[in-house]
Amino acid sequence: MALKIAYLINQYPKVSHSFIRREILALEACGLTILRFAVRSCAEELVDEADQQELNKTRFLLEGGAIALLQSLLTVMFRRPDRF
Repeated sequence: MALKIAYLINQYPKVSHSFIRREILALEACGLTILRFAVRSCAEELVDEADQQELNKTRFLLEGGAIALLQSLLTVMFRRPDRF
């Protein structure tokens, strides 16, 4: 079973987060699976190709709004109560 690490950041990727991107890539180079979660996106600010690649790997918690977030929470709570 491979170790998975969730990386939770307020906004990601962001121009000023190059050190976070390098840290994530270094952990992946060690064989770890890194799941990227951000509360919100900064997609309109991105110009760097590496940041744009990270954008595609990141899941955004508020992307679907509060109702979608609540729906996801309830789904996990009822389908996987042991993990909840």
